[in-house]
Order: sequence, then structure tokens, then C-alpha cells
Amino acid sequence: MSNPLVERRVAPHPEITIPQSLPVAPLRGFARRAALALLVLGLAGSGCVRVYQPMSGLHRPKVIDVRAANFQDLHLTIRCVPGGLLSRHEASMLCQKVTTLFQNQGALVHTIDNSGQVDADETPEEDPEAPPRTDLSLELRARKVHESHHPLSWIASAVTFTVLPGLSETTFAQDVEIRDGTGFLLVSDSMEGRIVRKVGAGPWFGNKILDLVARDKDEKLGIGSAYRELSRDLYQQLSQHTFNAKMQWEVLQEAELRAAPRAPE
Repeated sequence: MSNPLVERRVAPHPEITIPQSLPVAPLRGFARRAALALLVLGLAGSGCVRVYQPMSGLHRPKVIDVRAANFQDLHLTIRCVPGGLLSRHEASMLCQKVTTLFQNQGALVHTIDNSGQVDADETPEEDPEAPPRTDLSLELRARKVHESHHPLSWIASAVTFTVLPGLSETTFAQDVEIRDGTGFLLVSDSMEGRIVRKVGAGPWFGNKILDLVARDKDEKLGIGSAYRELSRDLYQQLSQHTFNAKMQWEVLQEAELRAAPRAPE
């Protein structure tokens, strides 16, 4: 299964060929040729439509504007942990995208790669041997919660030559932890979503027609639209969580300063 948490370009469907040994019922003349033609058209016209459905956490209201400088000069360390739905390569890609997200909002970002090494941004440190300063650390993990293939829908799809879709769905969770520089936990959340995959000529042509005549540009269900919608919700929620953690961290810092004993004059 392709990982829904990393936006990617989807390759076009390869041409489908009918093997010579394909079993065909003993039909005669025109009826046999018509049945073969319908089978070829049904298979060749089959397409895949992916629909993203936000669930727990991903559809939570957010007030932050990701285009604003919300984290000016905040030193943020990001770690994307491989495992579950994230391979090492996908974890690295996710970290790159999240790094860009926070850099665009003014943060000074450091990432921890799969080997544990710290990759700092362009801002040099005074001591190159010292670890980079961290105000907040963000850790991301992804896992599969549930997967279903709805076998009855695939039987109906085969009987109708893919006019009815074959359905499969995957429910995933994105786990988030944000800590301050001392390791104190500020935010912990698990956001869930679902990707529904509809395979067949019926849903593919139906969505193409709706994209052309009824849907606005940002509502079209073209290739990659489900992953773009997922990325938008995920990045907004990550920004909101980090902003909330930053406010808590600043309040705790102020409380520590007030509680610290003052030096005698």
C-alpha cells in the first residue's frame, strides 16, 4: 500500500493486455466477440479514484495562519521516525516538507535523520562542536489503524465490468509529540484519517465528468487530490499544535523566572 502521508506523483495506469489463455465461455459468432469487447473495454477503462476523509483530530478547528511568521526565531528540532507507514525514505521526505512548512513561518529548524545525526539549517552556531539549541522538539510517527477491501464490492465490480467500483480503505494515524528543550511533554496527539480507493470505469468516468462540468478547481478529484487535501489538513494541525506548545513553553518560562530567587542588591 502506498503511504498516504507523503504527497507523491501517481504514475499513470499501465496498459492492460488480455493473455492468450484467458478462459472464455463457449459463445458463438457475434455474442462471443461482443463479450470479449465488453471485457476489454471494462478493464481498459478502469480507473482509480482516491477520496480522503478526515477523522479524529484532522478536522479539528484551527485559527493559525500558516502564511504568517508564527515562529519567528524559534529553534525547532524535527524528527520523523521510520516504521509503521513510513519507510526511511518516506520519513526523510516528510521531514523535508515539515521543515519547509516551519521555515516559511520563521522558525530555525534542525532535523534528526534516521542515523540520529542532527542536520541544522543555514543559521551557523557559535560552537560547531556543540549540539544545536532547541526550544521545542517535534516528533512524528505514522501507523496503520485498519484496512479493509470489501470483497462483495469487488465481485459486483467484476460482474458489471467495473461499472460498479471495487472498494478498499485504509485508516491511518499520525502521532505527534512536542517537548521543550528539557524534554518536558507539552503536546501529545494522535490524528486519524481515511483514504478510500474506488477502482472501476464507473467512478473514474463519473468523477471526470463532474470535474469538468460541476466542480470548482480546488474541489476536483484528480490524481493526487486526496493526498493534497490530507497534506493541507496535516500541516495546519501541526502548525496549530506547535503554536499551542510554544505558548505553553513561554508561560512556563515566565513562571520559572518569577519563581527564581532574586540576587541580593
